[in-house]
Amino acid sequence: MGAIRMIYDETTNSLAQLGWWGRLSVEGTRKFSMGRHRYCLQGDVLYLPEDEALLNSDHRLAWLRVRVEDQDISWVKTRNEPLPFNPLTEFRSDIGLGSMYSLRHAEEQGGRRPVKEFCSEALLAAVSSNPEVLDDLSKTDFERLAAELFARMGFEVDLFRESKDDGIDFLAIRSEDEAPFVLIAQCKHPDTPTDGRKRRKVGVSLMRELYGTAVWNDIPKCVMITSSEFTKGARKFAERKPEQIELANRLALLEWLKKYRWNADE
Repeated sequence: MGAIRMIYDETTNSLAQLGWWGRLSVEGTRKFSMGRHRYCLQGDVLYLPEDEALLNSDHRLAWLRVRVEDQDISWVKTRNEPLPFNPLTEFRSDIGLGSMYSLRHAEEQGGRRPVKEFCSEALLAAVSSNPEVLDDLSKTDFERLAAELFARMGFEVDLFRESKDDGIDFLAIRSEDEAPFVLIAQCKHPDTPTDGRKRRKVGVSLMRELYGTAVWNDIPKCVMITSSEFTKGARKFAERKPEQIELANRLALLEWLKKYRWNADE
């Protein structure tokens, strides 16, 4: 048994010859996961077409892998003509196709990998039934909870490693248009004070840093999510850029949990 690698052109429902492939660094994987060729990524391996004109077009491309067995695969030889079937709507066990159905990717030590969930249903249920459980979460679990909610909102989510995240905890992408809409999220889960005081609020300096990260990476929107609250200065800063900055405090997060805990697509 073997396999053939191709490039699938979703725009024309046709195949193109594979030109280049290779493993990317963490920075390279992040760069491509933000762009319109993100479906050419398989984990941290990138596949690109031989035809540069196709690469520079607005067509939506993905890697395609076909298992070679005894069945007829004559359709693989078709080039630049519509396939006799649509791999997006007709399930075939011999075809692997991009990351079309994977809403979740996690950046791990070994690279970028698709995952079934970011946090368990049991955790979602516990916080939903008793919001005080939110206070007992670790910072990692808080990030995973927020990332899972964005996946259930219908976003594709790339969760970055805890260290060296360059000011981004996760990316949330919607690919409804030819070019994907990308936003970056930063999660702040302040430690619970031991003297009974309230959790520390997220201040304006953190908002400036997040907004600066979005601008530096040419990303149109950023979201700050906290289990606490925002200072007056942070809210005023966000109000100046309502199309580019979104704030989600503890109450907003719990409302998201109530609304998106169950998703028809799950």
